[in-house]
Amino acid sequence: MIQVLVAAAVHLALVALAFLRPAAGRRAMGLFFAVMAVGVNGAVTLFAPHLFVDLAAAAPWGWYRAIAMTLTEPSPRIFGTVMVLGELTVAGLVLAHGRATRLGLLGAALFALGITPLGAATLANPLLAVAALRLASIPWPASAFTRADRGPVAERAEARRGHDVG
Repeated sequence: MIQVLVAAAVHLALVALAFLRPAAGRRAMGLFFAVMAVGVNGAVTLFAPHLFVDLAAAAPWGWYRAIAMTLTEPSPRIFGTVMVLGELTVAGLVLAHGRATRLGLLGAALFALGITPLGAATLANPLLAVAALRLASIPWPASAFTRADRGPVAERAEARRGHDVG
């Protein structure tokens, strides 16, 4: 239950950032996927790959459990490596610019929704998808950690003060 509450709190924070401070929300989303890739799936892949199979086996829906077992059981370590690479790719795309960013954010939403049926630990994932979809609705002409990426909130504030927002 603690894991669900922590996930819900983190995902709610990402939703709040996505709506209130989108540029910061995009940075947080990209970093979140990078940290989860290395810190969670990377660690599981290296030290306890059987946990991927255990999680798949505990999925509450039979059809989903069958798909998850087919993907994880033959080689949990390879599955984990693919998960790490996929999440790192999403993180990199989210932090990029233009169409790549939109693709990464849509990938983040699909990933979050795709693993939601794994069980209680992923029940808050639709909140993560909401944040990613909100961010995907915004054009991102600059990479996440450049001066040019001030985001729409900063641009509106500067426009009100009469500064150039270009």
